Amino acid sequence: KKKGVHTGEFRIQHVSYLAGKRTKETIHKENGIMVKLDIGKCYFSPRLVTERKRVAELVKQGEEVLVMFSGVGVYCLVFAKNTKAKEIIGIEKNPIAHAYAEENVALNKARNVQVLCGDVRKVVPKLKKAFDRILMPLPMGAESFLDVALSVIKRKGIIHFYDFLHETEFPHVAEEKVLKACKQAGRKCKILQTVKCGNYAPRRWRVCVDFMVI
Repeated sequence: KKKGVHTGEFRIQHVSYLAGKRTKETIHKENGIMVKLDIGKCYFSPRLVTERKRVAELVKQGEEVLVMFSGVGVYCLVFAKNTKAKEIIGIEKNPIAHAYAEENVALNKARNVQVLCGDVRKVVPKLKKAFDRILMPLPMGAESFLDVALSVIKRKGIIHFYDFLHETEFPHVAEEKVLKACKQAGRKCKILQTVKCGNYAPRRWRVCVDFMVI
């Protein structure tokens, strides 16, 4: 049972036992993959299964994809299983979630996935490459890293920026964050669509802005 809200840098969900075996480790299955994790030590949302499938359907053959804040590797693995992406790189700062990601890559035999542990602001420049598609599924505050994504996105590349908005702020507040970041980075962009990915509180939504950098 959930016990309070997500807290800390890694947005951990505190839970309490109701009955049965006293373990918080489980295997989640979705979109043809298996993901092992400890729900008390890693941020994870099973409710985003539809959103992960939506983005996977947008990935084109041969794309090089970067997943920032990749957690236990679920986005990376869904793409590896359901798309013809050339390469998928995931970066996660939580060392426990990263360890599960490494285990999950092996569990799913994902040969085109590489997961790295560290702060995206420090790791991304070291990659010395650009990407066709970048995902930013940070639980809170992803706008602080838009400059990093814009620095390594290819021309006509797609960025999926996630945000949390009140119903009255949808979609303009999230779109304004994107436009402001692009202006500051000297990049032009075209907003393709802004979608709701599920509500997390009354009249409050997780949203995704899909935009192309031109």
